[in-house]
Amino acid sequence: MIGVRAGVCLALVGFTWLIPLDAGYAASEPVTTPQELTQALRSEAGGGSVRTVNLPDDTAAARTGDDKTILMPAYRLHADLGAAPTYTAIYLPGASANTRIAVNGHTVADHIHDPLPSRPRGANRIVLVAIANEFLRPGINEIDVVLAAPRRTSLSRVWIGDEHQLRDMYERKIFLSVTGPIISAAVITALSLCVLVLWARSPLQTLYGYFGIGGLLWALHTLWTVLPGPILSQPHQSIWWTMGYSFFVTPLVIFLFRLACWHLPRFERVLWIGMAAGPVLLYGAHAAGHLDDALMYWRLSLLGAVTAGVTAMGRFAMQQRSTQGILLLATVGLALAFGVHDWIVDQDLSDNNPVFLTNFSGLLFFPLVAWILVEAMRSAKDAAESANRAKSKFLAAASHDLRQPAHALGLYLAALQGEPMSPGQGAVIARMAAAVTALDTMFNALLDISRMDARVLEVNVHAFPLRPMLHRIAEGFAREAGEKNLRLSVRLSAALSARNALSDPLLLERIVRNLLDNAVKHTQAGGVLLSCRLRGGPAGHWRIEVWDTGPGIPVADQERVFEEFFQLGNLERNRAAGLGLGLSIVRRLSSMLNHSLRLVSTVGRGTRFVLDVQATDEATRAVSSDLQIRTLKLLGVGVVDDDPEVRTAMRVLLERWGCVVTTGSSAEELLACAGERPGRRLQVLIVDYQLANGRNGVDAIGELRRACGANQPALLVSGASAPERLAELKARGFDWLIKPVPAARLWHWLSQASSSVSPAPVP
Repeated sequence: MIGVRAGVCLALVGFTWLIPLDAGYAASEPVTTPQELTQALRSEAGGGSVRTVNLPDDTAAARTGDDKTILMPAYRLHADLGAAPTYTAIYLPGASANTRIAVNGHTVADHIHDPLPSRPRGANRIVLVAIANEFLRPGINEIDVVLAAPRRTSLSRVWIGDEHQLRDMYERKIFLSVTGPIISAAVITALSLCVLVLWARSPLQTLYGYFGIGGLLWALHTLWTVLPGPILSQPHQSIWWTMGYSFFVTPLVIFLFRLACWHLPRFERVLWIGMAAGPVLLYGAHAAGHLDDALMYWRLSLLGAVTAGVTAMGRFAMQQRSTQGILLLATVGLALAFGVHDWIVDQDLSDNNPVFLTNFSGLLFFPLVAWILVEAMRSAKDAAESANRAKSKFLAAASHDLRQPAHALGLYLAALQGEPMSPGQGAVIARMAAAVTALDTMFNALLDISRMDARVLEVNVHAFPLRPMLHRIAEGFAREAGEKNLRLSVRLSAALSARNALSDPLLLERIVRNLLDNAVKHTQAGGVLLSCRLRGGPAGHWRIEVWDTGPGIPVADQERVFEEFFQLGNLERNRAAGLGLGLSIVRRLSSMLNHSLRLVSTVGRGTRFVLDVQATDEATRAVSSDLQIRTLKLLGVGVVDDDPEVRTAMRVLLERWGCVVTTGSSAEELLACAGERPGRRLQVLIVDYQLANGRNGVDAIGELRRACGANQPALLVSGASAPERLAELKARGFDWLIKPVPAARLWHWLSQASSSVSPAPVP
């Protein structure tokens, strides 16, 4: 194990440091080579007995309950430097006390009277002092070292010799004991914070939380180790420094188990209990006078936990049979070797300030595992996106197939509603129409999502009054609220009469309607409040709030309610509760309009949605329309659709409206049915986008227009609502509607299109 330590140290030193040679050093051969002094004569402050001790040497005051006792042992060492020594220095790799150093009676360093809150640590524990040539003499030289520290001191072996060589030893010691651990802590901190950010974005990934928290605590413990001095007095410093190991070892070992898919709940419970009970046990050991033994066995038990975690990780790495697995196996093996090495050197009495390598294993382990975690999240994201694309394709195909019969059914119902019938028949038709309307509402919700994904939803922001819109929305829900015995209240600021809102009125109305619909739908008792107040002073904003006394939303689900298809308390997917798209549409529209949206909810007390809309003093824009509703009688309409049921339904409805209808499954069939004068029979075109044999409606419209020699108004009708299809329809520049097309919208488009043609009798 000592060979492992030496090999790692040499590797670090070899890659990090080059021995500098300055002109003065190169000009002369060093007279002395560094000598290691391992024995000294020690006397206590104030005189007393003098005895020979081996270095390193520790002194400790008897336990009297007074932690302010100051020890000042004095050491005298002898070094034979030969003849005419030059460029000489003294190097103390471990002096856990303030020091005063004298050579042949000449003081060369004096920090004995520095403040003594506690023993120095970190870089302050490593001492290098240059000696003036005139203080030295040929042959034997006397070196006096006096230490001063509260309750306990420690002096390492002393080196004396060539200054340049000792400075190299000093700098290597500083790097391995102080600078290197700080660099390691910085790297581990950065990686841990990155993983914690990933965990914050996916709280269910507890694996990332264990790794990030454990790594952050490891880095903090390392920084604590290299501080210039202890931050606590004894015994608190030793107890809590040792407990620091527990704080980062526990989450990291659990992380290793879970990454390796080892399910050991009892072992994990023991780790948590040990971490919680550790301070009590260690303080009890201190009271019994066995703290040093307790600290040693405590760290040994933690090493055993780490060994178990590394074993789990080793098996996991071998099972991977990949580059990542090989690297992981090598890294955890090296980390375990470093841990065992550190345990051995911590028990070795030949060095009172040893170099610990565990911190350097973190430089290998943390980047590798962080890379594995990031790759795992990226792979999971890719898999989720792939599954989402597959789901979208399936939904698009299913949506197209479902929209075709729904479109035909809606057209048939629209044609029937104009027919005389008995009251019983009328009731059945009304119920059928209600069912089709519900189906159309669900399709439209899906269509809204697709329109936003395809970025074809147009935003028209201008100034308009809020009061009429809010009253209209509330009136629309009055009946539903009354049927549930809910109080529906509206509280609007008087300032609404003086100032306008700056938004898209149609989209803003959709947002508020969805919020109010959500409140009324999920509130079973109490009431719902719609309020609007001015906030933020003269250049402020309208705060629209929707309150309800419903069941409330748990904190864990308050973000998820804005996800598509997520619903609370609707596992049976009750159609009356909707599809779970309302709040998703609200968030998307709010984001498009740059309106702040917040949710405040308490389980059992209700929910409040807060929407902020910019207020403005701009005047309301006048809205005018030159649309004239024209009769459709004798309007020649050409219908192209490859679904015969849709063609028949379209013919029935349009003929009820007085149109002269020609249908076909393709442009060629339509032209053949139109006869020799297609221009008079095909004055407007209604064409399905997706036709048989891979053809599309755009090509059919072009073919029909060329054959008729006219640029007839054309409406593309599509049963596919995928975002890419909607983007393509918008790019084509045609008017378009998504199936099922409501009869009212079809009538509106035909009335608008008929203004550019002249209906005439068709022979």
